[in-house]
Amino acid sequence: MDLLYSRYASPNELMNTYINQGRFGEFVTNILDMEHKRKQEQIKKENDDRLWSAFIRSGSSKSFNDWKEELTQRKEPEDYSMTNEQVAEVKQQAMGILKKISPV
Repeated sequence: MDLLYSRYASPNELMNTYINQGRFGEFVTNILDMEHKRKQEQIKKENDDRLWSAFIRSGSSKSFNDWKEELTQRKEPEDYSMTNEQVAEVKQQAMGILKKISPV
């Protein structure tokens, strides 16, 4: 109900009108959609404000939009998997280190 009272002076009359027309579901859906859109816009604005603050501090010679695009673009994850030969080499190195350790 808070959503309604913050937007409408008399939400009860408005809800009754929609109920009488058999469109109450549509009314609720519209209210929830508008609230979701408002929250998404608020989040986007807060993120842009944070990025702007970081951009100012970065001292970049690029424009804000270019800097933001470069920062937010999706990059392919690097492949850190090892080949069988590399695994065998690391095992050999580890065994060499362990052989040098003598129990006291």
